[in-house]
Amino acid sequence: MRTALCLSILIAIPALADEEVTHNFSSSIPRSGIRRVIVDIPAGEVSLRNGSGDRISISGVARRKYDGYREREKNQRIIDDVTAEIFTNADEALIRRSYGKNAQSWSAQSWHTNFRIIVEVPRGMNVDVETKYGELSVEGEFGNLNADLRAGEIHMRVPRASVHELNASVRIGEVHTDFGVDREDHEGVLPGSTHFINAGGRSRINLHTTFGELHVTLTR
Repeated sequence: MRTALCLSILIAIPALADEEVTHNFSSSIPRSGIRRVIVDIPAGEVSLRNGSGDRISISGVARRKYDGYREREKNQRIIDDVTAEIFTNADEALIRRSYGKNAQSWSAQSWHTNFRIIVEVPRGMNVDVETKYGELSVEGEFGNLNADLRAGEIHMRVPRASVHELNASVRIGEVHTDFGVDREDHEGVLPGSTHFINAGGRSRINLHTTFGELHVTLTR
């Protein structure tokens, strides 16, 4: 009986030490004269896809872990003041983190707080993703697209006909590219890169991660 009780306590401890508070957010702006979107979310999970033809939209959740039930209220106040917003400057839209008065500490703005965000842009929009750590998922049809992670994974599905030039590379890891008719697979240290040219396409796509994986599918 005592052994079973001890085991129950030991099992419960990790769960108590790994609690999480969250804050959902969403925002959108008219496309107007915007020609390029910059996603300035340094770490987290970013999903990029096509949305309405006349708006740029974001939705997602900010998450924060804490230890012990006494810390829940404090951390909920912090995460409730953490969000992502869209700022405009001339023909560019910048998506970046925003912190209110309860989230001004180093801890609130460090890796303790994590983002999961969906970015929706009109078809053909130019996009620069400045995320450095985490996961990037891309699906749709875009203009020029650039992403350069230091560590993480990139998964992309785009129409082959829309791509003029594709460069995909890693320093250490894997690059897997499905061209629809054939594929390339590279793995290891300095495993090589994928380079694709289509004279009839429009967009130039550059994908890189220093350490991690790239999975690219060009659809018909």
